[in-house]
Parts: sequence; C-alpha cells; structure tokens
Amino acid sequence: MANPFIMRVIPSSYPFADRIYELKELSSHARNKANVVVFAPRRYGKTSLVKKIQANLKQDGFITIYTDFFMVASVDDVAERIARSVYSILHKRESFLQKGSRYLKIFKTFRPVFKPSFDDGFTFTVEPVSPDLSGIYLLDKVLEELGEFIHKESSGIHIVFDEFQEITDLKERRIEGIIRKHIQTHQTSYFFVGSRRRILLDIFNQRNRPFYQSAIIYPLEPLPHEELKSFLVEQFKLGGKNCSRKNAEIISSKVVQYPYYAQSLAYNVYETAERTVTSNDIEIGFEKLISSERYGYEGIVQGLTRPQILLLKALAVNPCAKILSTKYMKQYKLSIGGIQYAQKKLERMDLIEKKNQVWQVVDPVFRFWLGTWTK
Repeated sequence: MANPFIMRVIPSSYPFADRIYELKELSSHARNKANVVVFAPRRYGKTSLVKKIQANLKQDGFITIYTDFFMVASVDDVAERIARSVYSILHKRESFLQKGSRYLKIFKTFRPVFKPSFDDGFTFTVEPVSPDLSGIYLLDKVLEELGEFIHKESSGIHIVFDEFQEITDLKERRIEGIIRKHIQTHQTSYFFVGSRRRILLDIFNQRNRPFYQSAIIYPLEPLPHEELKSFLVEQFKLGGKNCSRKNAEIISSKVVQYPYYAQSLAYNVYETAERTVTSNDIEIGFEKLISSERYGYEGIVQGLTRPQILLLKALAVNPCAKILSTKYMKQYKLSIGGIQYAQKKLERMDLIEKKNQVWQVVDPVFRFWLGTWTK
C-alpha cells in the first residue's frame, strides 16, 4: 500500500492532523472579511492550512487567490506575481481567449500570455502591457484594478499573501504603504502568512509602519499531542500497518509536535516497519530524517558568522534565559558583543526564539543535529 504520510504541502482533500479549531476560526475570519496575520516557524503547515481553508471557501462559491512572495526579487516581481495569481484563477472561470472577456476589461496593466509547452498544452504567464510600466506605479495600478474587481464581483473573495515578510528585503521602502493604501478599501479578507516571524510581526506592530494594527495577529501552535498521536495511529492503519499509541507518542515527542517533522518521521518509520511499528523502527526512521535534512542544515550554518554559530550551538545543547551571564559566556566561549549581534541576527532569521523567557533553537530536529555537529 502507498505510504499515507506526506512530506510536502498537504492537498486539501487529504487528512489533516487536527487544526480543527484553527480551520473553523480562520474560516470565520475569512467570511467576515477580516485581515489576519498567520505566523509560525517554517514547516509548521501554514501553507497547507490556508490552502485547506481556501478549498473549503471555494466550495461555497468564493473566489480564492493565493500569491507566494518567497524570494521575490523586485517591486515589478511583486506586481507580476499578484497579477499572475489573479489571472490564473479568473481564466478558469472565463477564458481570456474569448472576445469580450469582462475580466480583461478590468485588468489592463498586465496581459495574459499563453505559450506552447512540451506536453502539447500551454503554459500561462503575464507580462506588462507596456515596458514603460514598472516599479511602484506598476504595483499601484495592479492593486487598483484588483480593488475594482473586488468591488464589482458579487462572489465572496479571499486572498492569501504567503511569505509576506519577503517584501521587506526589497530596496523600495514605499511598497508597504502602497499595498496598505489599496487593501484598506478592499471589501474582502486578506491573510498575510509568514515564517520569519520577527520581521513579519514588525510590519504590523511597529507604530510607524503603514500596516500598524491593521490585522488580527494569529500564531499557530504545535499540534496537540493527544490529537497527533491519534492521527498517527489512524494513518498507519490506513497504510495497512499497526502503530501502538505508545509508539505514536514516541514519534510525536521526538519532533515536539512539529507538523512537517511529524509527517516526515512517520513517513520514514512507515518505510522501515514491516507490519507493526517498533521502537527500533522509530530510531531508524529518525536517523533517516536527520540524514535527509543534514545538507539543508549545513547550508544554514555555512551562511553564519562564528559568533552566530557559537551561540546557536550553545542554545542547542543548553537553552538559557540569561545568555549574557558570565557563567554562560565562559562556558561556551562567548562575548557580550558577539552574543548581542548574533542574537539579533539569529532571531530575525527565525533560527532562535525566546519562549517562556528562555532562549532556544526554534527547529527541534535542527536543534538535535546541532548538538551532534562537530565542525
């Protein structure tokens, strides 16, 4: 039988590990046209969750628009991504190839482009109608047209901007103001989703920023331990294998109820186990998980300075409330200046966090790997 665990964005039709309360509450916010900031560490299932919500809304007649800003390169790129996501959804409702498309009467800044693909079909993209359109002006026009569409459309509309904090890496500082100027008049719900939490929250919590206090702040918590155990037992059963609640508890605890790692570890355990999951299968599965993630972790630390690496390793083996204490600095060969600089940088990268007054590494599997890393 096929492995029942998934190590990518979970399709909306697949079983979810809990998130029942979040699905209900966030769906209500979407229907009420509220703007929401959905944030959590990387690999917490944010994208799977919002896509599940949008799938449910779509069944109820909503038009759902999803735009991913990951590694966005410029203001032009922001505008193009928004236009492409809007056009791709609307083209499914009314072909842009037919004359007199009502959508093309609204969206005039970009034009849809269809190109032949290798599979005898067509690829869909967009391009500005004029090379003279660029930068803030281009984004301003796209958002203006989106607002006109929202105003005229009778269906409910829901919009997701994923990895929204990536816009702060662009040199153009007016971008937040332009986006805020338009969406505050849009009678629809926007979800601003992100994993670099400190940067994302600063957009909405700093008094001098355009988005200050303009959205509901909604953190995602780890999966509930008991519900995750039940989910794991049921999924193994669906795959034709038996996993006791005790072993499901071990899997859940090893990854600290971290959604992606729960799926990934369970996937590896399923591949290892015969008909019944054993504790040895879990250990082998965890070793496979560490092995598969190692290259990504090495890439992270290669981009860090020595003080940042020293603090990261220290917190991996010894989370601490007082990282500037003489004892802690002496034990891990740290300096006041090195810690202060490293702490700010690592927090902005969402590699460390202060939780319950204790500084710790965010990612539990990365934390384990750091504790065993000897370079």
